[in-house]
Amino acid sequence: MKRVLIVIGHPYWSRSVANKGIVESLGGLDRNIVFSNIKELYPEGDIDVDAEQKKLLDADVVVFQFPIMWFGAPSLMHKYMEEVFTYGFAYGKGGDNLKGKQFIVSFTAGAPEDAYSATGAEGYTMDEFMPPISALAHYCSMHWAGYVGSYGMMNPSPERCSAHASRLLDKIDSI
Repeated sequence: MKRVLIVIGHPYWSRSVANKGIVESLGGLDRNIVFSNIKELYPEGDIDVDAEQKKLLDADVVVFQFPIMWFGAPSLMHKYMEEVFTYGFAYGKGGDNLKGKQFIVSFTAGAPEDAYSATGAEGYTMDEFMPPISALAHYCSMHWAGYVGSYGMMNPSPERCSAHASRLLDKIDSI
């Protein structure tokens, strides 16, 4: 069974509906999933780099779970990337610890899906917003396995959160 690490990067976790619903749907399953909720674990922002790197080492699949904020991952998720994906660990000389691991992004967006088009309100497709994150996978010799996204998720039903979780599990199972 694949060992899955889901790194949750929601900066307003206490107010989350969609991301929290997705995580709750996943947490109730009989799967080998470890959750690392950055906001809950490190409320003051002091990430335990050694602990987070150990979780990455133990995983076969790494999933970043977050809401789209200002056209990408929130600053909390970037802080995690900057502090945990270090030279000598994730890239550079001796930094091949993540080589070959599968990497998936799982996101929610408040705007409807048709907003993410050349003619939509956002002016770009979601595929055009993903290169900085897929580049992280490439730079760290991980396999970019793509993303699972749900749109119009401002106040989703539990069924919509569960459907997202199911699509994420399907993606994990397919790699």
